[in-house]
Amino acid sequence: MSQTPAHDALPQAPPAEPRWRVAACFALMLVAIQLALGPKIRLSQWGIAAESNAAVMEGAAWLQGRLDLPNQGTDPAHKRMHDTACYDGKVYNVFPPLLAFLTVALAPLHKFLLGRADIWVQSTHLLFVFWPLPITGFFVFRRQVGDSAWAAVLTVAWMGGTALLPNIAGASTGLLGQINHVLSQVGLLILAADCLGRRRIWPSLIGLAISTWTRQMTALFALPLLWVAWKEKKLGRCLAGLAVVAAPLLILNHLKFGSPLDFGYRHIYVNRDEEPLARRCRQHGLFSPHFLPENFYYMHIAPPRVDEVSLTRIHVLSAGQHGTSIWITSPFLVFVLISAGPWLRDPTRRALMLGTLPVMLGNLCYHGTGFLQDGYNRFALDFLPIWLVVAAPWTRGGWRTWLFLGCVAWSLLYFQQITPNQAILASAVGGE
Repeated sequence: MSQTPAHDALPQAPPAEPRWRVAACFALMLVAIQLALGPKIRLSQWGIAAESNAAVMEGAAWLQGRLDLPNQGTDPAHKRMHDTACYDGKVYNVFPPLLAFLTVALAPLHKFLLGRADIWVQSTHLLFVFWPLPITGFFVFRRQVGDSAWAAVLTVAWMGGTALLPNIAGASTGLLGQINHVLSQVGLLILAADCLGRRRIWPSLIGLAISTWTRQMTALFALPLLWVAWKEKKLGRCLAGLAVVAAPLLILNHLKFGSPLDFGYRHIYVNRDEEPLARRCRQHGLFSPHFLPENFYYMHIAPPRVDEVSLTRIHVLSAGQHGTSIWITSPFLVFVLISAGPWLRDPTRRALMLGTLPVMLGNLCYHGTGFLQDGYNRFALDFLPIWLVVAAPWTRGGWRTWLFLGCVAWSLLYFQQITPNQAILASAVGGE
């Protein structure tokens, strides 16, 4: 009887590694992140202030017993934060609530340190936004590949060779949309790790809560999670957990906008009727198949436009900030296709991969292409962590190792070039 080739075999439990090797690889990975990404992410300068972050302002408003944002104009003569909604004469945050929840939870600490609840100090910003990335990435990828050194390579590739890097840079200055992208990545990794691991379900629900409370489209990963729970005979537990995940979003929607299913995005354009996105939304709706061809082009096909080339910098722009193909910016994603045979034969990996399709489709039907993404596509972050975890076991061995490393080298160089050393200005437009 013929044996299945090693690179097609389903992943086995990782072999035991000496603790010193795990610690050494993790430490070396942190050094590599600091050396390669340090000038882009500026760990020494992290912080958040309510003046530039609607979720932090919202959390502080809750502590004052109100839902609306104070000191925000409700008419054209008064400027308000870009991605806030004007409804019934009041201004509200439309982003999911995780950062607001954390602001309330950390309020006693910040009041003690600063006398204010609406400013995050550097240490808490790093602890809750940045440090979960390398820690979660390393241990989730290690579980999949069984080798700490390769897990470190995968983590660096994910953090520095995808749209995650410019979003970390934006998060460093407190931009809400970029912080939400960063936080969602951790939730998606936790969900994938549990579904492909012990399938206890409650870790998956925690991961889904983190991702849904930062990027609402990722709520669609409840579909593969329900399938896993059904296979494990834990469907009741999963349904109860999903209700807990959904309840805060639906309650806040009702309290702010009068309906559990109104997330407030259409109210962003009140008094902004002449903005291009307002016209697109008014003509075709928040979500429509009309936008699918354009969004598909910018996510999967659009080449970068080289605007400036010098000995020290290649300035890459995507016309109109609409996006650039994920296959060009992060070519190591091709391993999702190369490893399709093995993961298609694994029911759980197949379910997770199929679960990324509704998420992708939802983003492709959105009335905006993503914006604020010169040379990359940030909406793809809603499914890329799942892709990488599913394909991780088949990214090395023989020619695969060298091809993967070559693709990672290109991706790291590319994002080094398009991500400025100085962080994105806090006054820049953020979010969806």
